[in-house]
Amino acid sequence: MRYFFSLMYVLIVFSLFAQESIDDSFEVQDQEKKYSIYVPSNYDSTIPQPLMIGFHPLNVNRWDSESWRDTLITFAETNNLLLACPDGGLDGKIDDPIDTIFTTILLDSLHTWYNIDRANQYAIGFSWGARTSYSYSMNHPGTFKGIIPIGAAIDGTQQFADVIANANRMTYFIVHGANDAPAARYTPVIKAFNELEVCYETQLLAGVGHTIDFPNRNSILSDAFAFVKDDLACQTSSKTNTSFTSSIEIYPNPIRNNTIQIRWLGDVEVERYELFDLTGKLIYQHTGSSSELRTNALAKGVYILSIFHKNGRSEFRKIVCED
Repeated sequence: MRYFFSLMYVLIVFSLFAQESIDDSFEVQDQEKKYSIYVPSNYDSTIPQPLMIGFHPLNVNRWDSESWRDTLITFAETNNLLLACPDGGLDGKIDDPIDTIFTTILLDSLHTWYNIDRANQYAIGFSWGARTSYSYSMNHPGTFKGIIPIGAAIDGTQQFADVIANANRMTYFIVHGANDAPAARYTPVIKAFNELEVCYETQLLAGVGHTIDFPNRNSILSDAFAFVKDDLACQTSSKTNTSFTSSIEIYPNPIRNNTIQIRWLGDVEVERYELFDLTGKLIYQHTGSSSELRTNALAKGVYILSIFHKNGRSEFRKIVCED
């Protein structure tokens, strides 16, 4: 049986090497499904280890399980992560029904092959893989402790709207390019997470489009992993976006006369402000720091004010207009 021999192969290879890359496959629904694994150099089979599942992007000319594993090797080694990447097959989509089944089988197999800490399982993905990190984790609540979506190829939250409430059982660190359609691929998730009080942090990368080859990638991903694995990251009165102290306060709220007053709570360097309605449509933007924003006439309703810091951090405030 192919599955049995794959399992034995992994066990034999691991017994000989600690730091190792493994590429193999097994049969699922009459299809041969590939996977790629990286075992960090200080893996210790006597101690339960953290596991990262990596979901690769869609473009089959560049991406499969092996190339995505190789892209993340430095990140995995730095953070002592056992890394496992399922392959999406010929169409490159890692969230097809067969791929979802395959990922679940691979997860189960990994627990047979390695000593994995079930309380420290994570998922990371870029583009379509980030989309899959959202949908798979929400459809399998309790599987992962934390999720790192990078440049998610989504259009709002409709791809996982029926299960998004399960996001409250995980911690997220969302990495996204500021030039990568944030109104569709970024802001709607932030709005939904705010409403659900999901524990999350973000880094919106200035001047970055839809790419995984952004500056300081491994450092940024290591910061993201440090956040999602931290048991204390979100233990405050409000779980939302609590990894760093808020530096701005909005008053009054509801706002008056379409004017947003801002109070500084320390040294703040703001790059710009953006105001979105609840559909993700950009309503107003202002470049530079300001303690007062005068918008055009706003309809009565709820809005999301995005505050982008020069250091790459971002904050979000729910704004109510009763005019």
